[in-house]
Amino acid sequence: MWKLVGTGSRHGASPVSRAGDVLRQPRAWAAIVAAISLAGPRARRAALRGVTCSMIASLVQLPFKRLFGRPRPLGARLIGRGAPLTSSFPSGHTATDLSFVLGASQELPPLILPLSVATLTSHWSLIRARRHYPSDIIAGGAIAFTVTGLAWLLRPPSRPAHTRPRPHDDEQSSGA
Repeated sequence: MWKLVGTGSRHGASPVSRAGDVLRQPRAWAAIVAAISLAGPRARRAALRGVTCSMIASLVQLPFKRLFGRPRPLGARLIGRGAPLTSSFPSGHTATDLSFVLGASQELPPLILPLSVATLTSHWSLIRARRHYPSDIIAGGAIAFTVTGLAWLLRPPSRPAHTRPRPHDDEQSSGA
């Protein structure tokens, strides 16, 4: 298991692991949101939807952390700047990051691939650094899927103008 998870240090870590260490930081996701927001009105809607889903997921996961109170994986206190103060289960990083990815991708589907790669490396980094157990990541993902699924049902994403049916299309086809 130690080989799979690693020591949590950056020394000897692969480029993917180092990228994950960066991508698990909130500042990295803030930069991603800002970059998406600069790409036009539809991208701004995608960023807003993603941030909204992320904030809701953050609020949803907090009661579960208090309810379960699971300790961090063995060795978590020895790595980095000290042990996180909150419970390990579920992963708040996963709930918020994945909610952003899925929410933003509802408005702008091409975002799903690059953002999924970013979040996957981020979550691997959390496991590798012993911040979370794999089950913490899965539970955070379940929260993200639930939040973004409800977002889709309660407020479906807007469709681009060129894909919406025009009001006169039905009248012309039935009258011809």
